[in-house]
Amino acid sequence: MEKLRFQRTKYGKELLIDACDESELELLADTMVPNFYILAFVQKGHGTYYLDTASIPLQDYSVLFIKPGQVNKVDAAHFERCHLMFFEGDFLDEFFNDKDFIFKFDFFHNPELPSYLQLPPAQFQAYYNLAQEVRAELREQTPESPHILRSIIYYLLVRLNQAYARAYGTSGHPLSHPTLLAFLRLLEKHIKAQRTVAAYAERLHISRVQLNNLCQQYFAKTARQIIQERAMAEIKKALKYSTLSLSEIAYDFNFSAPSHFSRFVKQMTGHSPQAFKDHLSNW
Repeated sequence: MEKLRFQRTKYGKELLIDACDESELELLADTMVPNFYILAFVQKGHGTYYLDTASIPLQDYSVLFIKPGQVNKVDAAHFERCHLMFFEGDFLDEFFNDKDFIFKFDFFHNPELPSYLQLPPAQFQAYYNLAQEVRAELREQTPESPHILRSIIYYLLVRLNQAYARAYGTSGHPLSHPTLLAFLRLLEKHIKAQRTVAAYAERLHISRVQLNNLCQQYFAKTARQIIQERAMAEIKKALKYSTLSLSEIAYDFNFSAPSHFSRFVKQMTGHSPQAFKDHLSNW
């Protein structure tokens, strides 16, 4: 499994965005974990793309949404014509003076929803053309290029969010509540060590009741449900790919004892950790 790190100085100066087409994909490993975001515009493709513990049928006119830290298994996926855009969260955060900007979008930060979207051909082509424009701008940069690139990505993210909402029944409006955006960012950073509502409420400088009310208002779930679902998503990934023993995984996720870990997995999946690990290994 190869860890991919963003090449910030590829173009001679620090730039937190890059792009490629299908001709450059052969350089990628069969299994990789990037530390950056990816938008993959697949104009023509087939096979299966594995992302963490989800299998995604690769189809024409589709978009894949990949976030940092996800395990990508690509050996069964065939990209015949595509454009990929890579960027670090800071690329947009600095521009909008909002360190939580990227957490506004469900397709990157809601583990309960799919990480892909199929579009009508004409709509897809409009976005694909913009991805091509990003690649061209990167290769012939001007002083205005960073602003042009950020504008294109912002437009793409908002338009894709609207299309995603129509496909999967989400609100279609990027999440804007600053406390909830900060909560999602904290989950990404601390979920292996902290799984209590109190711990996150303290970091957010609000009460447990306030955090719970916000989560129910905006997500129709309790804060505890959101924390548990996010933890289980990471545990599933560890059960699928980690070489650690079940006990080591339990301690890695800060459970006080393997038995508590087993109880949590059984509660969330209906299966013991070993049974669920065996299930995940079947693909």
